[in-house]
Amino acid sequence: MESTTSTLTATSNYRSAAKPDGRTAPATANGVAFEFAAVTPAIVHQAHRAVTAYCLAGLAGTDHDPDTADETALVVDELMANAGRHAPGPASLIVASEPGHWTVLVFDTSRRKPVPDTAEPGTKESGMGLRLIAELSDEWGTFPTDTGKAVWARCPKPAP
Repeated sequence: MESTTSTLTATSNYRSAAKPDGRTAPATANGVAFEFAAVTPAIVHQAHRAVTAYCLAGLAGTDHDPDTADETALVVDELMANAGRHAPGPASLIVASEPGHWTVLVFDTSRRKPVPDTAEPGTKESGMGLRLIAELSDEWGTFPTDTGKAVWARCPKPAP
């Protein structure tokens, strides 16, 4: 996948990022990776567009519902926005295409684990992103890294 702008640069080096099941995501993985000096609203928007395009390309030639690509991009929006809000500084995004799902990983510099808000839906203007991630993904979680943490989600993808 080509970068959408000069500030959103795809890289083939996945930095052997640990995946939730303990495996690594090598440079030859079927996916796309981006690195950011900082996460801004403009970067979140660009990441959304790039991930939507990547997921839609994976569905090309099928009769599958493109809403799955949009839902994966919404998960990316929430994970990236959380990284920008709670961990100012560099961040990385990986989206890997795997059988039955897209795995989304966002690496940031904070060591604090995300905590889902327990407020009733509709009672707050923000703080409900993890609830949305839980609704749109099959599972999600977090793990520590040498420089902070990674938050990941497995989003459903139609079988070919």
